[in-house]
Amino acid sequence: MNPTFSNFDYDRLRGALVLADTDHNASEVHGIICGAICNQLKSGRRVDVIELVSAVAGISNESKGALEASIDSLHESSQQSLNDRDSSFSLLLPDEEYELVERTEAVAQWCQGFVFGFLSNQAFTIDKLPRDAAEIARDFIAISKAEPGEDREQDEWALAEIEEYVRVGVQLIFEELQDDVA
Repeated sequence: MNPTFSNFDYDRLRGALVLADTDHNASEVHGIICGAICNQLKSGRRVDVIELVSAVAGISNESKGALEASIDSLHESSQQSLNDRDSSFSLLLPDEEYELVERTEAVAQWCQGFVFGFLSNQAFTIDKLPRDAAEIARDFIAISKAEPGEDREQDEWALAEIEEYVRVGVQLIFEELQDDVA
């Protein structure tokens, strides 16, 4: 069973993104990776995650090398945890040390990244997905616009619920697409 991601994993990827001279969120990149994994199941084509991240982040060819190890490791561990079907999959998000606003933005960016990676090669559209997967993907689009409200305690609870919904939603999309392939 894979351990859940740690603050170290988040900070490591964030550091690699900073070294590549981009201000994109580590959570968004993990979303792109997970979306690309699901895309491959549906399209049958491997998505070049480094190219996707480079396109989103505007990374130069010279800076790509700094990200490859982090992205490859994150891709492998995400693929493995999704394949295990044992609920070990987790989202790469900042922990509670970060402010609620930053954590809310990270979840929104994770969903935005997932949709980008998921629909990256135009091999299909959301409408061509199984019903539950299509509904979840549309929810991710809505979540990508999330912002915290005025009630911090209620927002903390709502953010935890959204994070769990997204985590389980990705697993369901992956499993539905994997079952379609089998």
